[in-house]
Amino acid sequence: MYAAILVLITSLLIAGCAGSPPAEEEIKSSHAIAAPEPESEHEQASEPVVEEQQTTEEYTMGEEEYQETKKDLANLVQELNQIIANRNYQEWLDYLTKEYKDYYSDPEVLKEYSEAPLLQKYDIKLRSLKDYFTYVVVASRKDVRIDDIKPLSENKVRAYMNINGEAIVVYTLEKVDSQWKITK
Repeated sequence: MYAAILVLITSLLIAGCAGSPPAEEEIKSSHAIAAPEPESEHEQASEPVVEEQQTTEEYTMGEEEYQETKKDLANLVQELNQIIANRNYQEWLDYLTKEYKDYYSDPEVLKEYSEAPLLQKYDIKLRSLKDYFTYVVVASRKDVRIDDIKPLSENKVRAYMNINGEAIVVYTLEKVDSQWKITK
């Protein structure tokens, strides 16, 4: 029964993942970006919409830096996939920014996520960051890959995975003390 629930959650969350995918021309161009667009839908099916703060600055990442960053993040995601597949909550915490931990530990945020139809169907109530990891992250992020990235700033990127021809946001990552971490 638990396996069936996880398969359902995984299928629906990955299929329902959304974000503002970058335009194909934007991906293939010089990797320059303008202010990030606010996401029009949930990054995950069970995640509430959170508009990003917009800046007017433009960040340009050269091709070599882009390729190196993409490779580093692909390796990071392989590590995260293993950690998530092993349900290693303690190790996963090491890959999160304080901002991410604080946000997904907030009782109001957890309450919003608990209202997702799939979680309600199985009467799952998120009460902690560990619950969020167990019922949302494990179900939706254990087999992701990085197909493309969009630089948001010198130390922040959005990572995308192509699903059925659509670029879906899988992570927003920030370099903190020379280490990439999952952030809001």
